[in-house]
Amino acid sequence: MSEEEPVVNGDGAGDKYALVTDSFDGIVKYQDPSMKCDGAPNWRRLAGFPIYATGQPNQADLDKCVEQAVNKFDEQKAVLWVNCRQEPVVYVNGKPYSVREKNSLYSHIEMKEAFEINNLENDVSGSLKKGDGTFAFFKDTVGEQTKEKAGESTEEKGKVEKVSTLSEIFSAAAKKEPKLESSRIPVNLNKAPNDDTFDLLIRLLKGHSSAVPVIFNCQGGIARSTTASVVAGLIKEAQLETEFAKMRGVIPDNIIDGLMATKLHPPLPETTDKQNNALMKGEFPVVLELLESCEAAKDCKEQVDRLINAAAGAENIRESVVMEKMQFDVASDDWRLVLKERIMDQIERYFMLIVFSIYTKQVGPDGFNKTFKSWLDSTNYREMIAEGKSRLEWERKIPEEKIQDLKDLLNQENFDANLPAVINKINQLSYKMFNDLPRGDQKCKSMRKLAGRTLLEVIPPKLTTYLESKLGNLSNVPDFYDMVGTLSMYGKCPVEE
Repeated sequence: MSEEEPVVNGDGAGDKYALVTDSFDGIVKYQDPSMKCDGAPNWRRLAGFPIYATGQPNQADLDKCVEQAVNKFDEQKAVLWVNCRQEPVVYVNGKPYSVREKNSLYSHIEMKEAFEINNLENDVSGSLKKGDGTFAFFKDTVGEQTKEKAGESTEEKGKVEKVSTLSEIFSAAAKKEPKLESSRIPVNLNKAPNDDTFDLLIRLLKGHSSAVPVIFNCQGGIARSTTASVVAGLIKEAQLETEFAKMRGVIPDNIIDGLMATKLHPPLPETTDKQNNALMKGEFPVVLELLESCEAAKDCKEQVDRLINAAAGAENIRESVVMEKMQFDVASDDWRLVLKERIMDQIERYFMLIVFSIYTKQVGPDGFNKTFKSWLDSTNYREMIAEGKSRLEWERKIPEEKIQDLKDLLNQENFDANLPAVINKINQLSYKMFNDLPRGDQKCKSMRKLAGRTLLEVIPPKLTTYLESKLGNLSNVPDFYDMVGTLSMYGKCPVEE
């Protein structure tokens, strides 16, 4: 083991870890010109809330983020910063690097406890400081979500000028801005936050007024910081309800009612064509079950949707389920297993945000005197989501009577005369099956995949055998038009003996 390799807890496991850049291609998904901060990807504020979200900023830009929040809410005594990452982070020369296992460069280390993450950061940082003045790193080719095919990343070398742990970075920032209070609360990437995570956020925020600004960050400022922002919005709105209640008798009721209507019950946006899709609106079967079982759930779902929309600059964590489902429709069989798990995790996250909203309505007025975990123990919501998150239409299928019509057209000796009509019918049926989804490349791929599966379902055995002889294994559905072109040559080429 070379001297500069990280030593973890002194056990000689240094060759187990590598540094990977936090930055990756496509990391910036949103940029507000009025809040531009180039080294803080997806830096934004939720409209109407003292809540900010960002990717892991460069050291110099972290100070700029804090400065913007302090200036915006200068009357407040504190500005809170919460790091939501489960993986260790080390700053080298002012830029953040993720610590990953060398044999798994394309996936994050996931740790549950902040002290465990801090310990590993200290070990890696200490080893770099004792090294020969250079460090090795890889460029991130994946980002926050694992990909089916990740681009190759080669090891690069750099000169070490300064190394800092996350704790050291925030200690330095707090010396410049005394109002800054930082903490680390790990948030799951796709799954719902753990019960303890909800409670840690409650404990942090209920110690301050609803107007105190809070900044959340993860690697890209996309999924985890968005989820935490929605949770914070639910907590702050519960605090605001209580603060308004205390004003009654001091301020005229009509003024308070007007403020509450503006702040807590703004009108919902008009439904667009995109939102006509049930999944886009979050109407998953298990969510509909929740709405039927709890009278308050409808209003709570609307509250969560409003906050998700407000936080959706980088990613809409409700609509992300649909985006993943569209990928699922065209994915290979092996990758489908990964996507299916991810989709169910994201449905669970959305469901639990609605459940948390129900909790804030019930327990928030009493100052959150009961933890979310203990409150949840008295309900059946855990069982409901565990049993219901898989209830989804995983495969879109052409109606059986239409399938039989297509089979009849092809199950003839002169089937090729009917082939143009079959192609046209399959295309029309595939379009109809996906006409509720927004336009785009992913929708086209989904339609084409369904067309391919349908063609394989309706052709007679002799044509299936012919396609296999020309295109190989059909279990991973070939391209629809490749199959059509191949079928058009059936019986027209001499057979090789």
